[in-house]
Amino acid sequence: MVENEFKIMLTEEKYRKLLSLYDFNTIVQTNHYYDTADLQMSEKHITVRVRMLDGKFFLQMKLPTSVNFSRVELSRELDKLPDSISGEELKSLSGVDCPTVNRLGQLTTTRSIWEFDGGEVDVDKSEYFGKTDYELEIEFTDEKSARDVLSEIKQKLEFSSDENVCVGKVRRFLQEYQNQSD
Repeated sequence: MVENEFKIMLTEEKYRKLLSLYDFNTIVQTNHYYDTADLQMSEKHITVRVRMLDGKFFLQMKLPTSVNFSRVELSRELDKLPDSISGEELKSLSGVDCPTVNRLGQLTTTRSIWEFDGGEVDVDKSEYFGKTDYELEIEFTDEKSARDVLSEIKQKLEFSSDENVCVGKVRRFLQEYQNQSD
């Protein structure tokens, strides 16, 4: 599956305001991120995680594409949360040669979801390593509809022109992981 999304960091104030604008459904999910000690997967822009949702575990990999707001996402259910994942298992999922990776930590997201024709708005509160941040993601199959929804949200939240697209959760997680390790 190819994942297309726009991402914008939110202040806590804009997060709360956005939640009041639409009729959201809310879920809680925990992502356990995996990489080598020297972050080989991250350097290749490959994300390896195990997502825990509703008591189930899903091994997921995200791989880069040639479009900068799109990634290939692969997934399969697991029986339990592993401490490490072998390179062979990752290759069987993705077809890509990978090293064995180890669990680095977890990020828990309270996700509020509002669907529109051609996509969904995800408003996230993420907690990791004692830090909390807020993010707007618009996942889409119809780019025009997604851009229209994004424009509407930016207008309602009164975004200034200097507020830009953010880096994804895994990048923020890894930055904090490295800060904790230093």
